Amino acid sequence: MPSRPPVLVAALVLAALGATAVAVAPILPVVGADEGPIGAASGAAALVSAVAALAVPVGAVSLARRRGALAAVRAAALLSGAGFVALGAVLLDVALFTDALDADRLELFRPVTAAGLAAGPGAGVVLAGHLASVVAGVLGAVAVRQLEAARLPVEERPVGARAATPVAAGVAVAALVTAGALLAPPFVSNDPVLLGSGVLDATPAAALGALLAAVAVVLAATWALVTPSSAAATGVLAGAGLGALAILGPRLAAGLTGARLAPSPGVAVGVLAAVLLVASAVALPRLVARSDRAAPRVRRAVPPAPAKRHRQAGVAGIVTGVVATVGSLLPVLSVPAGATAPELSAARMLFAAGLLVLALSFWLLLSEFAAPLRPAVAVPAAGMVAAAGAVLQSWVLAAGLPGVGAGPGTWLAGAAIPGAAVTGVLVVLAGGAERDGIDTSVERTAGPVRRAVGAAAALTAGVGVLLPLQPGAGSVLSYPWGYDVWGRAVLAVAVVAAVLVAGRARPARGTALLLGAAASVALYAASWALVRTSEQEPVNGVLTLPAILGVVLLLAAAWLTIREENP
Repeated sequence: MPSRPPVLVAALVLAALGATAVAVAPILPVVGADEGPIGAASGAAALVSAVAALAVPVGAVSLARRRGALAAVRAAALLSGAGFVALGAVLLDVALFTDALDADRLELFRPVTAAGLAAGPGAGVVLAGHLASVVAGVLGAVAVRQLEAARLPVEERPVGARAATPVAAGVAVAALVTAGALLAPPFVSNDPVLLGSGVLDATPAAALGALLAAVAVVLAATWALVTPSSAAATGVLAGAGLGALAILGPRLAAGLTGARLAPSPGVAVGVLAAVLLVASAVALPRLVARSDRAAPRVRRAVPPAPAKRHRQAGVAGIVTGVVATVGSLLPVLSVPAGATAPELSAARMLFAAGLLVLALSFWLLLSEFAAPLRPAVAVPAAGMVAAAGAVLQSWVLAAGLPGVGAGPGTWLAGAAIPGAAVTGVLVVLAGGAERDGIDTSVERTAGPVRRAVGAAAALTAGVGVLLPLQPGAGSVLSYPWGYDVWGRAVLAVAVVAAVLVAGRARPARGTALLLGAAASVALYAASWALVRTSEQEPVNGVLTLPAILGVVLLLAAAWLTIREENP
């Protein structure tokens, strides 16, 4: 293997160990020794899982052995994209410990009775394997930064603008379809033991894992389209596609081969979309090179001032994301001794919002990706305020009960609000530092079509965020407002502001800003499913329609914006 950064070598080793652990886990007792090795697990699903897991380190090692820095960048980015999706797989593994019966992991085991199941050594091995993949992805991202920094200056135009329009559109659509498939039921079941629950009816760990994996695929595709490095775009896109196949492939195989099971249409389409992501990654270098030959190359180096601002915003976002996620896992309420603290469903949304900000903020520490992804952090920071406000309002409602007070989760949720505000301010300051090095004498204005779509997106998404989606949530029509309504108002204002700013921003930055807004509104719409309770009413589901339509319009505005970069 040619000389490579030590961090890349360490990432390759960890990825190989993690993939091996995932591949061998099915032959171990996953839910206790009484179930037996591999037992009733589908052999086809286990085989597909092993192949998909091993494809990432095998591909990365093959690329790393080639000469040239570009091959090493592709290898590191491949590990990074797969590790990003593996974050969701980690939570899916946690479901094996919290509720193995409803985990629906047929590549690992197939329950034969409805009796409770205890996680065995195989569950620990597969969890350790996915955690190793996550760490390998982090190291891979660090290696990308080191390798790309050594090759500065780099092309300024994003890959999405330099590739053919149908290719960029195909990548975006394939990412969205793949993300939707990760939320769909894993299979259609006629077995009374296997429920095959989608994200609407899954256990909290499984639902959050599916949501995180879906968000990871969309963000990886966004990174690939907005980064100026075609090598990094190729690797991260292929890694995300293979990571999604590692989740969706076993589900499809189980549906095709399992007794009393049938393939889920959503999963079948998602597998095709994930394959399209990988195929697009393979074709991307040639398409981008053709575009670069036809247009003059514009090179730039990231000046020191913006780089410092990016790191400050990234550190603030990471700290705030950690505070929010930890707070969501700790008890929100303190109760009298001997009493059981109730589980507040609003904490699930704080967990998801914290992970989103944490995942986005990480890239601000990497100079190669900080500038194009920086705008995407702004609105999710406001989304964290909305999620934390819902947790605080739950505490306010319960605090009137005798002996009930604020638990550690409440204090950390409260701390996440000023942390999100600091992160948002630093993101704005970083944007100002970026503009110091560019020509701002020419005013940028959106075309009439984009202005119309943006206005519709701002109105629809803003209204959708203000509507209460959970039972007991406050309404903007009743005053004084609670913490939850104030948080939703902050998010609504952030979405409207994002649309207005994107209309005058550079196309690549405006696109990232709109995609961040779409992710935040989609997360709020998903709260109807993630915080479901026995009191859920159908009307709450109907109220998600404006938010869902707002997401569609925000994505349309983002697409119209990036097209202006390469008309």
